[in-house]
Amino acid sequence: MIIKKLIKKLGRNIIVLKEEERGIRQSVLMVDNGYSHFEHVFSCIETINNCFPQAEFSVLTFEHRKDILKKEFPNLKFIIPAGQSGPKRYQIALEVLRMRRRRFDFILLLSLDITPLLASLLFTNSDVILHNQWRQWWSIRLRRVTELFKITYIDKKKSFGLKNLARQAGLFFVLLQQNGAGLLRHSVLIVDNSYASCEHIYCVVDRTIKSLPQARITLLTSAERGELKNKFPAVEFIEPDDYIFKKYRIARAVLNFRNCRDYTVLLSLDITPIIASLLFSNSRVFLYNQWHQWWSLKPKPIRDYLIVIPKFILTIIINIIIFVYLLISVSWIFLKKSFNVFKSNLSIKES
Repeated sequence: MIIKKLIKKLGRNIIVLKEEERGIRQSVLMVDNGYSHFEHVFSCIETINNCFPQAEFSVLTFEHRKDILKKEFPNLKFIIPAGQSGPKRYQIALEVLRMRRRRFDFILLLSLDITPLLASLLFTNSDVILHNQWRQWWSIRLRRVTELFKITYIDKKKSFGLKNLARQAGLFFVLLQQNGAGLLRHSVLIVDNSYASCEHIYCVVDRTIKSLPQARITLLTSAERGELKNKFPAVEFIEPDDYIFKKYRIARAVLNFRNCRDYTVLLSLDITPIIASLLFSNSRVFLYNQWHQWWSLKPKPIRDYLIVIPKFILTIIINIIIFVYLLISVSWIFLKKSFNVFKSNLSIKES
């Protein structure tokens, strides 16, 4: 019992909960630099809509292209570059920089135009993907030192000139990996520690399927929940292995899936699965509670711990200043009162 309380107290100190109104839905920014054919753009939008029907989908494009896109996709949100002067490609890159504090799950590029590419990779925390003119899907990230000379992408349309040399120099530090449309197919692990009702599980699985219809969904649950298999035949069911400590079986099973999922959905604030999910995997962790609210769970950033000591020292200094001020004020009042008493006694003696 004492150990359980200590673990809960530890969890409260290292975990941040934030309510997410949009839940597990995706947030996607498509960057249209004005050079792609509309058939290419239409194909990309349709694929994203099929994979993420409830996504917050924004398109960064120019005013003259917005009208054509809006006729085909009226529900899209459009972002127009603020600047109206200078080359178009720099307007798009500058707009990406202005939105660097916004959190997108994906930034979707339609070409390897180097300025929007570097702005997306260097100044945002979003995953960057490419859908090129040959309808291929590529993930993009900065190379590690050991990958500097690794060749993964061959540009089929090369040209000579200063522009191409600058582009090749920029791509030297970028790694492209072809993943096909499977790049957009997420894996979701739903963790049931037997505390949630079957209706609760029905609801979270149903909402996950609506948000990510092409996702690979795995439900980690006990053998007693066999009726769930008939309700969702497309969902994979996994039972935790036997373990000497029964209450830690779920957490141990979560650790076994630490490299196999993009999202982990918890149904209660049982601390051991939370710690196993947050500290030992790179997946995004959500809580879907009994009131049908989505909460994101994240470890506290290191800066919160680094600021503890300066904050403690500052608090002590402020308290010392307040104490000295009160001490001086009380002493002055006491001395003034004593002086008045002495003065009164002296006047009585003289009389």
